[in-house]
Amino acid sequence: MRELFRFKPTPQEQTPLSQSKVEGLTIEQIIQKREKVLQSLEKLRLLPVDWKSGQGKSRDEMITALEESLEELDALEAGLQSQPEEPTEQIDTTPKTNFHIVEKKEAVQPQSETRQQFEQEGRYITVGDVHIPICQMPEDNPEWQAVPGKVFISGGKKFSEVKFVKDAHGLTHVAKPGELMSFSEKYRGERLESIDTVLEGRGELKAFNEVLNRLGELIREYEELNLNNEDYDQKAQELSSKIEQFVDAEQLKELLKLNGSGIEDVDDFAERASDIIRTQQFLRSIDESENEFIPPRDPHFKLTPYFEKKFTWFATLVNRQLGLGNNAYLEELVKNQQAPQWERLTAKGMTVIVGPRGTGKNKLADFYCGETNRPLFRYACSPDKEERDLTYDVELSDGEVVRIPTRILTAVTTPNAVLELDELNLLRPNIAKFFNSLFDGDRTVFLNDQVIKAAPGVVFVGLMNPAEYDGVEDLPETIDDRSNIMTMGYPPFRKIDATTNREKFTYDEALILKDNISSLKDLSDEQFIKAWDYVVNGIGAQISLDTNVIKIIKDLKNIVAIVDRTRQVVEAYKSRTGETRMERDISLRGSIDAARFYSENHLWEADLSSMPNWKAGWNAAQYAIAMTYLPHTDTYRRGKADKDAMMLILAEGI
Repeated sequence: MRELFRFKPTPQEQTPLSQSKVEGLTIEQIIQKREKVLQSLEKLRLLPVDWKSGQGKSRDEMITALEESLEELDALEAGLQSQPEEPTEQIDTTPKTNFHIVEKKEAVQPQSETRQQFEQEGRYITVGDVHIPICQMPEDNPEWQAVPGKVFISGGKKFSEVKFVKDAHGLTHVAKPGELMSFSEKYRGERLESIDTVLEGRGELKAFNEVLNRLGELIREYEELNLNNEDYDQKAQELSSKIEQFVDAEQLKELLKLNGSGIEDVDDFAERASDIIRTQQFLRSIDESENEFIPPRDPHFKLTPYFEKKFTWFATLVNRQLGLGNNAYLEELVKNQQAPQWERLTAKGMTVIVGPRGTGKNKLADFYCGETNRPLFRYACSPDKEERDLTYDVELSDGEVVRIPTRILTAVTTPNAVLELDELNLLRPNIAKFFNSLFDGDRTVFLNDQVIKAAPGVVFVGLMNPAEYDGVEDLPETIDDRSNIMTMGYPPFRKIDATTNREKFTYDEALILKDNISSLKDLSDEQFIKAWDYVVNGIGAQISLDTNVIKIIKDLKNIVAIVDRTRQVVEAYKSRTGETRMERDISLRGSIDAARFYSENHLWEADLSSMPNWKAGWNAAQYAIAMTYLPHTDTYRRGKADKDAMMLILAEGI
């Protein structure tokens, strides 16, 4: 308990620095004094409103005195750093933030930690020395085909059904009119339009095959047109017009001269044939449109320094999995602007991300797929899964049992797809063996009646919580042995500055929270980082800030500090190194909720003592955390212990 929760000493009484005390100080000494004053201010603001020092001074009186000391230090530093010949660094300001840099100080400029801008080189993204391929839709992707089905006899006549089929790397997708479109994310749960796809007799079957052949020839001719030819536009227009005739019953009847074909009801057949072709074109348009499984870019996602490092390492492991590590071959491809030929590479294994909930494991995969144009398929693993559950889902449609490929099989047969197996370690070892041949060099799924080969460029990713936590299953050895492992934690809050060898508070999580504070919306990320380093760490260029902005930044720092403390306590408990029982920390989602509550209630200027459920001594950060975390403890059985642990954290202060 004592190792995790340390009471901070009461701040010593401070008075404004006299002129004699500040004269003759060096810049480095001024920075050190400012840091001590800032620390004292932080401690004072956590004390109850009615607190008094040993000499009888109130908390507010001491805060005022320390703020006057900061103003004196800032004025002295500005005078020492004054260099008229050097232009002043200015930042665009708004009345809301009143943010500008007064003077540039090269001597104490912090090390740049802003994320590197991705360099896009043709078909690649380059981060540092890591080249990440941007995937293109394969030109020879399998297409939906209208195929005559089983023949049956009724009333002495032969009939043939028509279905729509697409074969992809050993997996056959079948779409029948009126059935659920399980193959599409956009249309999942909806039914394909119900049309009459029955052909009567040899005459209709022959005529329909002619329809397919004629249409296929026109489409191939269209696809083979040379864009550089002078008559391309004219040819393309002519062929498009001919292709469109196939989805119009009257034009189709004239095109095929059906009146002399021997078909009993020409009008009825032309209507059915055009419906079939129209449905086939619809199914093809789903595949040809921008892939619906590619995650959209999240405008609120922040690739902070920590997440950029994780993204770079993740991309490196994926390259390694595909047989495309950072080697001479990859360098040559990038130099020549050539896309990898995935089918010629030796792909093997998978990439596993290990980390607590809410650390951004899913976000990392989303970001990677969005940046590289890869479809993403997620599959939730669980202990009750059987091998049959990994391959097909079964549903009843019109009295018939229909087998629908799971997202596992769909991902395996989709070129360049990423299959994400969430909570991979929950699969029983005997079930996990299903993936052995898929993660080996074979990259193949062997079923009783099928051999399904992984499409070129397919990536396998597994997610799991740390196995050291109580109740978390080990990663099955058969998978562990075939995997590259990386860890994913929460962004670090404290680190040692390499330049000064002093503790520094990182802005990673605060930068994410900043977008949820209404009064900071006009502050760019770059401006916020500079303000954070100056206000929180006491480094960087001297900055003039609105008092509300200063208060908000300090409150954000306190929110992240409390959040970080909960993670330490939970980590210690789950790894059996701590005595305080606490099972649920505050994830990134939780810290965002606290920031939103803080913003919605304008806690930087609110009278906290009048707020509901406020407790004496709580500052704005503590109150925001309490109001967003504590209600959740009533939703699960062990929440009482988590509530007690949180109350202890809040009582001790940050």
